[in-house]
Amino acid sequence: MSAIILLVSYFANYQELFQKSFIGDILRYDLFLVLVTAIVQLIVTFGTFILWHNEEYRVKEKEITHRDGFIFVKEHSVLLKTVQSVEYKRNPLELLLNLGTIVIRSQGLPKPFYIRSIDSAEIYCNIIKDVVDRALLRPAESQKKLSILDLILEGEHSQLELKQTFRWDGKNKVTSKVLEKAVMKTVAAFLNTNGGSLIVGVTDNGKIHGLEEDYNSLTRKDRDGFENHFNQVLKNMMGAEYRQYVSVSFETIEEKDVCLIEVIPSPKPVYMLANGDGEEFFIRTGNSTSTLSLSKTHDYIETHWGQSGSQIITI
Repeated sequence: MSAIILLVSYFANYQELFQKSFIGDILRYDLFLVLVTAIVQLIVTFGTFILWHNEEYRVKEKEITHRDGFIFVKEHSVLLKTVQSVEYKRNPLELLLNLGTIVIRSQGLPKPFYIRSIDSAEIYCNIIKDVVDRALLRPAESQKKLSILDLILEGEHSQLELKQTFRWDGKNKVTSKVLEKAVMKTVAAFLNTNGGSLIVGVTDNGKIHGLEEDYNSLTRKDRDGFENHFNQVLKNMMGAEYRQYVSVSFETIEEKDVCLIEVIPSPKPVYMLANGDGEEFFIRTGNSTSTLSLSKTHDYIETHWGQSGSQIITI
């Protein structure tokens, strides 16, 4: 923007006109150009923000609505039953910024909807596809996939944890037993509390990271290799008998694998080995995993399972 203003000023010889004006008596020309440039940039930035802030898409039960405008608000919609295709794409800039655009084509519109430059575009694209499938009474082929996407969008809570990797330390470029233990602590806490889901391959803020780094750290560099290693770590840290309460599945999101680990509550207390220094007992408190002292563990077990060690079930 500054370069354009300076270039125009040079060819139009605005400097001479400026110096003959009353403003030229109180302000230097170079400072005037800086001031004008700043004002123009501020106007462009504010205008862009207003356009972005006042544009809204909503997916409803039967239609998708698009609303935009600041003073003169315009709104139009498309029926889900008329949607022909939903896809997402990325231009080079969006690819660099990890953004994407959703393109919705419909029989009722001469031009498609463009939901431009949004975060997690493929996730929202798949959600819209599923809503369209329901509206058209088509069997959704990705019910389980949708549930994973929904979980990611929920963010971490008492029954959901997100982990970027299982064993690969990206900062130090090595495999890490500490990271493996962090995953197992969460699994043990879910077993000892009310169950829950752990998704590996997703950052804390919901970005899809994928499992490629974990795959490459294993002898068998694929889903089976990942699950086999997970089973071995769980066996070593907790015991093979608890694997029956844990299910492992994989999905591809944004062309990257993620792993969904679903845990149901254990009928008895689960202790985890603490690197040869005895055992630890973990529970879920809010959206974090906590360890209990020996006395608190005893009280928790009596409350949660009863003195017999069998889980209390209230009907």
